[in-house]
Amino acid sequence: MSKLFEPLQIGAYTVKNRIAFAPTGTGYVHPDGTVSDQNICHYVARAKGGAGWITIEHGLCTYTHMPSGTILAYHKESYTAGLGNLVEAIHAFGALAVVQLSLGLGRQTDTRRTGTELVSASPIPYRIKKGTAPRGLKHFEGKQGEVPRELSTEEVQELEKAFVECAERIKRVGFDGIEIHGAHGYLLASFLSPLTNHRKDEYGGSLENRLRLPLNLIRKTRQAVGKGFILGFRISGDEHVKGGLNLQNTVEIAKILSESGLGFIHLSSGIIESLKYMIPDKEGVMLPEAEEIKKAIRIPVICPNIHDPNEARRAVEQERIDMVSLSRPLLADPEWPNKVRDGRQDEIRKCIRCNQCMRRRWNGFAIRCAVNPSVGRERFIPEFWPPIQT
Repeated sequence: MSKLFEPLQIGAYTVKNRIAFAPTGTGYVHPDGTVSDQNICHYVARAKGGAGWITIEHGLCTYTHMPSGTILAYHKESYTAGLGNLVEAIHAFGALAVVQLSLGLGRQTDTRRTGTELVSASPIPYRIKKGTAPRGLKHFEGKQGEVPRELSTEEVQELEKAFVECAERIKRVGFDGIEIHGAHGYLLASFLSPLTNHRKDEYGGSLENRLRLPLNLIRKTRQAVGKGFILGFRISGDEHVKGGLNLQNTVEIAKILSESGLGFIHLSSGIIESLKYMIPDKEGVMLPEAEEIKKAIRIPVICPNIHDPNEARRAVEQERIDMVSLSRPLLADPEWPNKVRDGRQDEIRKCIRCNQCMRRRWNGFAIRCAVNPSVGRERFIPEFWPPIQT
């Protein structure tokens, strides 16, 4: 298993191994979007378990269009105290702490959950067809989304400003980097995709215009945080929907993005209309897409959905990818990295892909795990408390 535990250089930082905890929404935050003790203890469990890279769950740069109290936020200076406690706890175990920062969920939520007006790149609702959802989430099939309002040009520019302000705050708090969330059909992704971007202004139409928002975010953020800070981008390799981005499109986009100041690409797949690709029932579904991206760019590529340690090792050793990111496997067993490193992989408590975690989260509840009763209760378990630093 040695290759999985070799260090990896990303920008000015060295990751101690090739295992990342993927960004995983928890629903543990305080009602105002600030960090809770449960947040901290949840991430301590995964950092202590040996992951070299911890990606903090989907967080927002503004609550203007998504003031839900179940998503982390970075838009207020008063939030820095809790964020500082979180990053300090992760760093105590030698892991890097990277924030996944988002413009919002866009059309892939509803006004019942947000309490605000639904917005997107263009006024195009979603419809989840039969046969497109994974196990545990079949109840979403047949659901029709609300028609979102198209953001004005001025509103898009305001989002750019809010994002950069949050990026500066995130760096100042002590995090090691930011992953720009441009995957899964959320708000930023809706600008990238021809399926959801029918705009007539400078942010829509041609590929050049559809790339304007992500490239502006990268350029302006890099100017604000400097060269050393890690800056990456998460993107769906293939949206698996007629009229959406396919792998060939994404390879072209990844080439452009990778040359704009990024340190890594974190691959994903699918959007809400193709949930079974976003949350696959089978092992390694995203690996072929990640491999094609890696062939086309020079920066590290991170790939999720490889639960089996042997498959993870082979993918890294064969240089098909540079790092694996684990979400459900590290919910089921936060000690996955340590057990693999120590030759105890037979002791791993395996994820059974029932998606109870995702089902609870998407229904508005904090996540739990069918095979790991400590998930959501780490704050009550002393071994997951942050260490006392002197």
